[in-house]
Amino acid sequence: MSSKFSFKDELKALADVVTGEEALRKREEKVDKLKEEAKEQEKKERKRKIASKEVVLEKEDDVENKKVVQNIKLFEWEAPERAKISFNNKSYLILVGACLLLVLFLAVLGHFGLMGSILALLFLIYVWGTTEPDIVKHKITARGVDVGDKLYEWYMLESFYFTKKGEQYFLFVDTKLRFPPSLIFLFEEGDKDALFVILQDKLLYKDIRKQNKLSKFAYGEYIKLEDV
Repeated sequence: MSSKFSFKDELKALADVVTGEEALRKREEKVDKLKEEAKEQEKKERKRKIASKEVVLEKEDDVENKKVVQNIKLFEWEAPERAKISFNNKSYLILVGACLLLVLFLAVLGHFGLMGSILALLFLIYVWGTTEPDIVKHKITARGVDVGDKLYEWYMLESFYFTKKGEQYFLFVDTKLRFPPSLIFLFEEGDKDALFVILQDKLLYKDIRKQNKLSKFAYGEYIKLEDV
């Protein structure tokens, strides 16, 4: 009797297991069905939004293709880092004389701070006039203008132009930065055409309607585009 009871209990337990597995399977099927219905509903909603232009599909042409630009050298030249000052130049002798007169006038008025600044400027002119400028190497690359150890990429630059003082040529490259506002290079006449061809492909040649006297004194006459 006890064994029969035990056998019945085992059958009941087995039936409970089978019943539980069946219920679990049905729940899993129900969950899968709900997931499929949710996916279908999401697709229908997306189609509706596209049809009503609430969602705009991204076209292949609208995707920005970023191009990697290697820092390949396009042109390189060597030049003095600054223009050489010659004390035989009449204009500089006039400048020095005027500064000395101004220093004496400021001394009488007691403006010693300003007087010291002018004397420091005169000393700097003397140093530049008695010291040969170093020869430096400049490079224009596919990414921008390389000045020493710093690369100014094209997006940092705005325009360029040339000036000529005596036999010396200057290249100005205006930047979009607060400092430096401009890059200034010296170059030989034979390099002018190569520099213009490369730079005009990336930057505008600046049109200076009226050159101020200080700029003309320091760097010479602006070269117009038609004269380049």
